[in-house]
Amino acid sequence: MAAKKDAAPLGYNNAAILFQNTQKKLDTVSLDLGNGSKIEMIQYEKLVTFPNNRDIDDTDIDIFSENIERNGFQSAIVVAREFEGGEERSGKATGNFIIISGHRRYAAFSLILERNPSFMHRKLPALILRDDIPWTELEELNLLMNYDAVSESSHPGDMRKRVSRLMELLQSRGIEKKLYDRIAEKLSISSRQIRKYDSINKNLIVGLQTLLDEEKISINQANQYASRSIDVQNYILNYINEHGEAVTDDEYQQLKSQDEERQAAQKAAEEKLRENEQKLKEQENEILRLKNKTLELESLVNSDQETDESSSLELINTQAQLRRAKEKADKYHKILKEAKEADEEQLNKSIGISAPIAVNEMISKINDNVIKLVKRKEKRGYQFSKNDVQKIRTIIDDLQSLISDI
Repeated sequence: MAAKKDAAPLGYNNAAILFQNTQKKLDTVSLDLGNGSKIEMIQYEKLVTFPNNRDIDDTDIDIFSENIERNGFQSAIVVAREFEGGEERSGKATGNFIIISGHRRYAAFSLILERNPSFMHRKLPALILRDDIPWTELEELNLLMNYDAVSESSHPGDMRKRVSRLMELLQSRGIEKKLYDRIAEKLSISSRQIRKYDSINKNLIVGLQTLLDEEKISINQANQYASRSIDVQNYILNYINEHGEAVTDDEYQQLKSQDEERQAAQKAAEEKLRENEQKLKEQENEILRLKNKTLELESLVNSDQETDESSSLELINTQAQLRRAKEKADKYHKILKEAKEADEEQLNKSIGISAPIAVNEMISKINDNVIKLVKRKEKRGYQFSKNDVQKIRTIIDDLQSLISDI
């Protein structure tokens, strides 16, 4: 009796299953495959990764590759034909295929080929998309299909970049209406979260964006910081880098109050500045008018023609008006100079956390240390060591230093 032959790995004779599983993924991004999309076995060497594809999650990639080697592919990777015209999707086909979704499976297959170079004849099951799908839609598809675990708890750095890129893609296609709602639907999170990420992308300084990406600050903290001025954001960034922790809610509220006070003063100063600039402009126009009138009257008075007394009086009066206009102009010049200096002084006012909050924190530290030491003594008959006493004295010294600065 002939030995029973092992079933071929998925990808050879299970096209229906492959298509069904791949279709489920494509349904999440509402792609209409239409005629022309089909599953074929593609030579490994003809596959190229998507430009600027996100970093592949290589967690347990070796286990994943062993599973594929043992059980085959459960779903096909998704590819698009590559053309000589590149992103224009024009010209002749190069014979290669761009991976839209399936980079992790592609990486796992690479590991298999290192162990078994002839595995599946070096071919992967791939769904080839229609050639008429434009590049922007392929970008969107790559963006969405490469994040399987999409939720509000997704990595904030990934989500932030994803929202930014989707914004660009949709706007490049002329889509503006209900943009937040559209993106929220695609990413399966709330429109409110999309607004937060958009504000962070547009208004938060790069250093704080990096801290969000590294999960050293939360999405809510990043959204709060994004509403503050560049000076406050830089202060918060330096504070976190120096202390290794974010500012407390009380400290943020203090910074926010200082920032709003500065912004209000800045707005009032700018309005006053515009008002005085307008008055100066009007005065300069009046000076120009009076100068021209003076020249005309002087020419008339100094001509050989006989002039009546009224012309001479009008000239004297006009010259007096010109002097007063120049005095007013000088006054507005001085006001503007003083306003700009005051504005600059206001902007140069330092922003920071005042000593009282720091003092309260220090007092809290003292209380915590004293409580711990007292509990030790009560429970174990513990005697204070020199190190314990020195720790308390150091905190007290720091507290005294802060108090002296108030």
